[in-house]
Amino acid sequence: MVRKWILPIVFVLFLTACEQEHAGASEEQEIATAPWTEQQIADTNRRLNQIDEKMKQLEQQLTKMKTAAESPQVFKDVPLGHWAYVPVARLYRQNIVGGVGNGLFAPNQAITRAQAAAMLVRAFQLPLSNKPSIFADVPNSHPFAREIMTAYEAGFVGGYPNNRFAPQESMKRKHMAMIIQRAFRLQATSAPYAGYKDVTNGTEGALEIRIISQHGIAEGSNGYFYPEQPTTRAHFATFMDRALQNK
Repeated sequence: MVRKWILPIVFVLFLTACEQEHAGASEEQEIATAPWTEQQIADTNRRLNQIDEKMKQLEQQLTKMKTAAESPQVFKDVPLGHWAYVPVARLYRQNIVGGVGNGLFAPNQAITRAQAAAMLVRAFQLPLSNKPSIFADVPNSHPFAREIMTAYEAGFVGGYPNNRFAPQESMKRKHMAMIIQRAFRLQATSAPYAGYKDVTNGTEGALEIRIISQHGIAEGSNGYFYPEQPTTRAHFATFMDRALQNK
């Protein structure tokens, strides 16, 4: 009789032990598998990022080839290999930018406030204003008087105290960000924004710099935006071209 009672008990204890061992093995397997899965995901993401980067480079090369076919070199100082060739050639084809004479574009020359206003007006194909200039330093005889007034009436640009516009003044990078944001009515997005070492909340145009950066229109160099530095003609053409592509 004793043995008949003992055998079922032993059998139950054996089953319980097996279940515990199986549970322990599963837990151990999960613990061992989790890091491996995370590593596989990380490797896959890294490979996808590499593919995206290569696709981006290929797209840029194809765009440059297409632009070259449609618009042969138009400026002596912006050859096919120039980093700003595509935006400059594309904007030239659209009659948004012009040269400075003698077949030159002067890509490294700072763009003036008058030139920037004119480019914006052409980009939006706005009819030129017939109103007299309200700026003391922009007489009606100024070559860009109508473009400046048109950009001003559209809300793209503003003036300085004492009714000054400073048409020959270089367009600072922070002001470039401000007028592009206004002209294209760009809004902040949820896109990542790491910020810049030389742009604080108190920097004039900080919000606009953030917005155009989120839209991929402008980017700094080595973590700096250089808001006080003048915008070159090549950079302004590039920013304008990117904004138009996103329009």
